[in-house]
Amino acid sequence: MPLDAVALGAITCELSNLLTGAKIEKIHQPEKDEILLVLKGSFGTKKLVLSANSMNARIHLVEESKENPFAPPMFCMLLRKHLTGGKIAKIERLGFERATDIEISCRNELGDVVTRHLICETMGRNSNIIFLDENRKIIDSVKHVDLTVSSLRNILPGLFYMMPPESGRLDPRKADCDDYIRILKNAPEGREADRAITDSVMGISPLLAGECVYRVCKNRKLFIGELSEEQITGIAHELYSLFQKAEKRDFCPSIIYSVDGKKAIDFAPFSITQYEEGAKVVHAESMNAAACEFYYIRDLNARMSDRSSAITKAVNNNLSRARKKLDILQGELKEAENREKYRVFGDLITANLYRVKKGDRVLVAQNFYDENGGEVKINLDEKLSPSQNASRYYTKYKKAKNTELYATEQIGITIKEIEYLDSVLYSISNALTPMQLGEIRAELVNNGYIKSESGKRKKEKNPQAGQPYEFEYKGYTIYVGRNNVQNDMLTLKMSRSRDLWLHVKNMAGSHTLVKYMGEDFPNDVIEVAASIAAFYSKAKNAPYAEVDYCPVSHVKKPNGAKPGMVIYDGYNTAFVKPDGEIADKLRK
Repeated sequence: MPLDAVALGAITCELSNLLTGAKIEKIHQPEKDEILLVLKGSFGTKKLVLSANSMNARIHLVEESKENPFAPPMFCMLLRKHLTGGKIAKIERLGFERATDIEISCRNELGDVVTRHLICETMGRNSNIIFLDENRKIIDSVKHVDLTVSSLRNILPGLFYMMPPESGRLDPRKADCDDYIRILKNAPEGREADRAITDSVMGISPLLAGECVYRVCKNRKLFIGELSEEQITGIAHELYSLFQKAEKRDFCPSIIYSVDGKKAIDFAPFSITQYEEGAKVVHAESMNAAACEFYYIRDLNARMSDRSSAITKAVNNNLSRARKKLDILQGELKEAENREKYRVFGDLITANLYRVKKGDRVLVAQNFYDENGGEVKINLDEKLSPSQNASRYYTKYKKAKNTELYATEQIGITIKEIEYLDSVLYSISNALTPMQLGEIRAELVNNGYIKSESGKRKKEKNPQAGQPYEFEYKGYTIYVGRNNVQNDMLTLKMSRSRDLWLHVKNMAGSHTLVKYMGEDFPNDVIEVAASIAAFYSKAKNAPYAEVDYCPVSHVKKPNGAKPGMVIYDGYNTAFVKPDGEIADKLRK
């Protein structure tokens, strides 16, 4: 659900009760539109996120920390200069808007105590984080809004902060049941009831509006023209009751999960019933906990999607070019297969020079290379002499022979490039964090497939490699690389000669390593490791997979080979079922 004024009121109430008096220890800006405040107080240390992301604008406490950029942005440096060491004086929602005012008591350059304000507006594409002085004049903001963006409200340094323009909708704090009845009765008959509420009432999301309709009608998707007088009155009373509970801070935070419980699909400040058996509703200990659970997954998926799409597009473009090149080379190789006939034609012309004169277009000669002694028809260039015609066919023969050598070499190189790019696509699809995507991007920049941030194809420093997956089975430690950077690290740096190396046969997949324990590897250990290796490969959904395994001493990386590309010999092959359950059970 959008973070509406009701949910925001619940969150700011919790934040005010907990964080008032807390000291700002650190300030980070992990994303261009996101600020993280590290706060310290009697509660210990807490992290407060303020996000102006158009899809996931929010403010709430978080448990996890994102990776920060190497060089902090200017807005982050400004906040650090003014607010580090300051104390939270007040946290409140502004009116009935989706905007939060964090009032901070801090010291200026002269050591005097001053007041600063950090405004977090969570309004979809108009979301922003705005830094104000004690007179509510804008010092700076994450997003600058000038006349080219909005003629109604500008957000620029030096201007006084203005609240968002009024929408003309009903303020629930000043409304009663009759007001809601009037809104519903005056709405067009063809409009859905929940839409009529959100269009006419401030600060309520479609989720809560639909919940009020559902509790009365047992059907969320009803049109105004389908409602009876009794239902309209009932919905009005539900709306009035909801806003009264909000004013009294009588909340029941809830998270809505998919039926299997694996995906958080919504959250709300009240208990939700409209999903019936189509979802699982779990009550959270607080609105901040509910928001943290919901937005963490949603925000991570959105950020990962944004970052991976550009990388995936670049890889697919290169993959398309490589496949087209392979088709051309294979066509040239097929043409070169006929090169012997050119040499034969040259020999036959040479042997029959006495029969050919300049201007002839065709030579019909006995083919002494043919066991049956048949005749062959040879086309001639009438502008050339007999010897020049022979030389022409010898030249074609040499060119075809050189083409065969070149095409054969290039086909091998191109096939390896396709295999490499295919492995990169696999790594992208399995990346779980922005840092892992960063490793893949740096790898592609360093191999010349995409440009660096500066716009030039130059080497980029690899981000610090994350750790591979780690599993344990019967005392044996099993490692699985998450991408080509980690695959190289695993195989070339973390391994010893007697460790066991595994990889799915003839397709993209992760390098897998089993650490040697001083004795031969038991068959069940090899089988489990092979099942894990198969699961972390493109064969994960296949009924079975072939997995090659050998000692690390049999694995070599050729000079100039791309990341993750190795050759191996002296291997055995296991036929196993890719097993995600074993992987989940054994993973540390």
